[in-house]
Amino acid sequence: MKGPLSCLTQARYGIAWGAVGAARDCFETAREYATEREQFGKPIGGFQLQQEKLAELATRVTTAQLLAHRLAGLKERGELRPQQVSMAKRNNVRMAREGSRMARELLGGNGITADYPPMRHLANMETVYTYEGTHDIHSLILGEDLTGLSALE
Repeated sequence: MKGPLSCLTQARYGIAWGAVGAARDCFETAREYATEREQFGKPIGGFQLQQEKLAELATRVTTAQLLAHRLAGLKERGELRPQQVSMAKRNNVRMAREGSRMARELLGGNGITADYPPMRHLANMETVYTYEGTHDIHSLILGEDLTGLSALE
């Protein structure tokens, strides 16, 4: 079982990084759109609600990047535990899922078109949220690690 479980851990590690990339692309697209798209005589990025969305998304992406970088350091030193990877997969995919929605909202009606990547990333994150262990299963993995008590028995 050690071999197959280690493959799952490696796949989840890659997913944690991939989710950061998707969210980063959504952020960059939303930021560029907000500085170029004009409404009421100025770029929409000049409105408070849009700035709040961009600030929130930038903060979430940066936090997820830091978590992924921390995993990379642990992996390099041979100290990486599957539970840590579960935490990163759980956090980063949830962040990318919510972040792609936020970016889609910022793009307004254009956000649902194939001309911009947030909707594509959102569809992908909906899938990734489930495979290689659902969000709920990773919660149980973390819960057992934190308490020493299995909720699966």
